[in-house]
Amino acid sequence: MVDLQKLRAGAPARIIRRHRRLLAATCAALAVLLALGSVRSAGAPAAAVAGGPITALGQGELAIPVPLSPPAAAGLLHLGDVIDVIAISDSGTAATVARDALVLGVPAGGGFMSAASAIVLIAVDELTALRIAGATGTGDLTFALHPTSPR
Repeated sequence: MVDLQKLRAGAPARIIRRHRRLLAATCAALAVLLALGSVRSAGAPAAAVAGGPITALGQGELAIPVPLSPPAAAGLLHLGDVIDVIAISDSGTAATVARDALVLGVPAGGGFMSAASAIVLIAVDELTALRIAGATGTGDLTFALHPTSPR
């Protein structure tokens, strides 16, 4: 069994008691740094295709934001990549909801200790945009990257 008297009177306990203000100040400074890092990353703009995403749209295409899961997967994409969007339902079944979608915008790198946003802007036709919108509410969306990026 652990003797609490020895634990409270030991060398580590004396050091902590002697430097408690310094330890408290250090913990407060770390908390402020983490809070500032998360605020800065939330407002980071997303990168977009040169000339703007609207000018990169083809005839009959729409730009639609797609929330990807897991969030870190969005960091693998680059402007101009061609992807297939895959919907994974809560029951575990998967279905392709968009094929050959052009990536128009990717998340920018965030600040200190940030998780980049997982929303990617892609170009698709109207029917595909409706399928993506419907699949967004029923489960997670992920992607398959095509080996050749340019269309």
